[in-house]
Amino acid sequence: MNKYEQLFDEILKATRKGDLKWKQLRKSANSDVIFNVNLVWRQFETILERNNQDFTVLLVEKKYDDPEVDFAYEKYTPELLLLLDNELVTTIDDSTVSRSELISLVNAVESKSDRAKKLFGP
Repeated sequence: MNKYEQLFDEILKATRKGDLKWKQLRKSANSDVIFNVNLVWRQFETILERNNQDFTVLLVEKKYDDPEVDFAYEKYTPELLLLLDNELVTTIDDSTVSRSELISLVNAVESKSDRAKKLFGP
């Protein structure tokens, strides 16, 4: 397991245990650090304490038309961005962690986010 997979696994486990508190943000938030911000359709944020530092973790979901397909087909891509002092430190996407693992994090975050709790209760 590489260092990106280990970090991702730590975030996923902490989310499932409820140790990370996720809040949903405006889709245009953090436009200064998100690549292709116009493709974002939802994003979440939490704080991860690691090595005595508070890292901001952004879970960004993007949708875009897939140019490899002749008809209108939307592609879905989740990614994690880790920031320290509002500066991008690293990105975890499907090139470092499997897409299915990223989607499992999205599913966990979606059900535990602040807005989901308002909708469904505690």
